[in-house]
Amino acid sequence: MFWEAVEELGPLLLIFGAIVAIVWLRGRERQVRLAKQAETQQQLLAKFQSGQELAEFIETEGGREFLSQFESNPHGTILAVLGAGILAFVLGLGILVMVIWEGGLLIPGVGIMALGVGLILAAVISRRLSQEWQPD
Repeated sequence: MFWEAVEELGPLLLIFGAIVAIVWLRGRERQVRLAKQAETQQQLLAKFQSGQELAEFIETEGGREFLSQFESNPHGTILAVLGAGILAFVLGLGILVMVIWEGGLLIPGVGIMALGVGLILAAVISRRLSQEWQPD
């Protein structure tokens, strides 16, 4: 009984574990990169002795480039969510195909497909809202 359950759920648990590991590693990489970026920005701002020096720096091309990194651009996030949604949908579809051939994984397949559809809808809604809220 136990080995049958392991045989049935083992591959699904391995896939889930791999996804969790990939997400954690990417999140950790982003966290380290953002910490280094914040440290560099802090060191750059510490070099200015007065507000006048900072204002002069902001007027330069380098200053405008420095400030541009603080602007909000939702398109990258929307594309990431859309990509995750498509990936989850296709994964769920693949599991449902396995149900047809093997049987037994209907609930995880439907659940993952529903997650994919939800992420795709979230990306579409986010895109429309970002267009509406964009200043003219």
